[in-house]
Amino acid sequence: MSPSGAPRSSPLRDVALIARFEWLRAIRTWQAVSLMTLYGVACSGATWLFTRVIGEMEDKVAEAMGVATTDTPGTLLNELATHEEFRRMIGFMIGDDTLVDAVIGWPALAIFFLWLGFGLLPFLASVASAETISQDLRTHTIRYEALRTGRLELVLGRFAGQALLCALATVVGAIATFTVAMTQMVGNDPVALANGLAALGVRAWAFSLPFVGVGIGCSQLTATPAWARVLAIATTFGSWLALGLAYWLEEDDTWWWVAAILFQALPQGWMRGFWAPGLDWLAAAVPCAAFGLAAMSVGYLRFAGRDL
Repeated sequence: MSPSGAPRSSPLRDVALIARFEWLRAIRTWQAVSLMTLYGVACSGATWLFTRVIGEMEDKVAEAMGVATTDTPGTLLNELATHEEFRRMIGFMIGDDTLVDAVIGWPALAIFFLWLGFGLLPFLASVASAETISQDLRTHTIRYEALRTGRLELVLGRFAGQALLCALATVVGAIATFTVAMTQMVGNDPVALANGLAALGVRAWAFSLPFVGVGIGCSQLTATPAWARVLAIATTFGSWLALGLAYWLEEDDTWWWVAAILFQALPQGWMRGFWAPGLDWLAAAVPCAAFGLAAMSVGYLRFAGRDL
């Protein structure tokens, strides 16, 4: 029963309603537009730069083949796929040279889109999510929601709403990448590129879930949105520093076991799994979803007992 004496609705329905409210509020406050614009612009600019990199590589291939170069990238994409320098670049982006042969057949810009998402989405997801509860804690408006549903349902609904916003931002980023690819390169199969961006975009979104959880978790710890954002950025940045430490310790004969633990305990340690062919990438997506819920739960330990 609710405090007013009326029976509560089902928890899943409450979560869905709160997620919908989060969507509507994000649109009303321009948060969604800002997030999508920022990610779309970043994808557009980065994709354009990547097309220039491909053009430079194609010029080297053309010189080696004794054929004329062109000002528009994409004319030698098929030949570039067998070029050692291009394969090394793909291996660097994947982080595992053994997967290059499995990935090299994907559209080059779809590969770049996933790699870019690994770097950008964690920060966008954590910062955007950090405001969702702390702002209402500051104004005490969250108490009115807490009268109508449980606190766990409230937090899960905010998590779901922010996750959907990240999904929408990913779609916008994919559209921006596709537009740049089709206007700044030749030789792209539009159907293959669209399919590649859709398939790899889902993987990029799945990788953002731990950082949505980080933002929601930080948002429950303080009633000051600015501090929540600082905590979210620091936690996200700290996770990348921890990944660098893991790579450094991996080569140490004494502390390699610490690196093994870090690779399992960090979302970034599962990035290689997202490059797996077929549906094997789900083996990395499931732990990432669990990381997101775990990060959210850390903040919930504080939120569950605090005075609203």
